[in-house]
Amino acid sequence: MSSQKLQGYVGIEVYKSDDANIPVPAEATSGTTTSAPTSSDLVQTGQTFESTVKAGDIVYNTTDGTAATVIQVVSDTELKLNAGIMATGEDYVVYQASKQGNGHNAGNGCVLYLGGTDGNLRVTTIGGQVLNFIGLKGGDFFPVQVKKVHATGTTLSNIIALW
Repeated sequence: MSSQKLQGYVGIEVYKSDDANIPVPAEATSGTTTSAPTSSDLVQTGQTFESTVKAGDIVYNTTDGTAATVIQVVSDTELKLNAGIMATGEDYVVYQASKQGNGHNAGNGCVLYLGGTDGNLRVTTIGGQVLNFIGLKGGDFFPVQVKKVHATGTTLSNIIALW
């Protein structure tokens, strides 16, 4: 009788998002917003975004569990995001989209551990297909190479990405 072995060596909690891929756990910077001039901005005085963040990096709003992608580094203190996830006084972590040139990046894909209760999962595979998986069991591994877990269509919670 054979059994499946998944041996992840690095992992990260998945924030379900229609606007961002799952980041590789390589933190670029973190902090607390000091203002939000528009809904798609992340602003923090005293930051050094120009030397630590690049377009394509992924922002986790750790206050409300949302995620977005950096579309522009406006200045050392301001990032433009592809979704309005930040408000004044909220905490965030920016993850690098690519840890190394040809190594792990947010598009390389990972397998998932599905915590919580049973439910549905909508993902984008590393091949670019958007697929809906219905009736998955909480506590199982999901051995499909995934780069995004969508908020829309996903009812599972407590998902962990493993590489």
